Amino acid sequence: MKNTLPASMLLPLLKKILPANARLSLRKLFWLSRGWLYLGNKVFCPLCEGSFRTFLPFGNERRLQALCPRCHTLERHRLLWLYLQEQVRIQERALDALHMAPEPILQKRLRNLLNLNYRSADLTSPVAMDQVDLQALPYPSASFDLVLCSHVLAHVPQDKQALQELRRVLRPTGQLLLQARLHPQEKTLEVAHALTPHQRLQAYGQADRFRNYGQDFARRVAAQGFKVKEVEYALARTPEEQARLGLGKGERIFVATPVAYEAQ
Repeated sequence: MKNTLPASMLLPLLKKILPANARLSLRKLFWLSRGWLYLGNKVFCPLCEGSFRTFLPFGNERRLQALCPRCHTLERHRLLWLYLQEQVRIQERALDALHMAPEPILQKRLRNLLNLNYRSADLTSPVAMDQVDLQALPYPSASFDLVLCSHVLAHVPQDKQALQELRRVLRPTGQLLLQARLHPQEKTLEVAHALTPHQRLQAYGQADRFRNYGQDFARRVAAQGFKVKEVEYALARTPEEQARLGLGKGERIFVATPVAYEAQ
């Protein structure tokens, strides 16, 4: 009788043996192969441009129609890509762009744009072009016209410092596009004694979180020298289109532009 390892033991073992890039390649191969099982014409992913019979459930709360079966993007990624295409005109304008914690498929789409001078950055991601700390960016001041930062700030120890750095590297006419998971409470939850991963897991529901943002998120961003516009971009489409594109409900994009120092 053959001895086989259960998946619960095999996956951590592979993580130790295989380098990050190899694991990512295997995941991409799995996503691509699985995508064929869901081919259809009911939903459409604007990022991988695939048509499927359904999007898949995702998250601890099992959101329905959330995950693309081919490229593994979620509602917020599809919404951001549509906003970039239609409002930023990302495929037409010559822009210097910085992409924090890049999602693989979004990075691929952006790097292929010849009009874009594109950099991606993250502290640990194997797909990022630069390994950087968001709290101390290595780029010169006023380097970028556009910065993308989706669901990153909650995982940064000092988010105020990170926002100040993002403001520093933006040009005066630049835009910072932020997305974040907002919790129902009005005030952002930060637990002073949640110092270890276990304590953060208990306090925030994730070991790598440093806070749970509340409905005051836009005000927290504005306090670091930005003018902030909150956009629920899915509402630009009919309910039928929202369902077909898998845009979800309540997803918001925060468009932050630097406030001139002298105006503060």
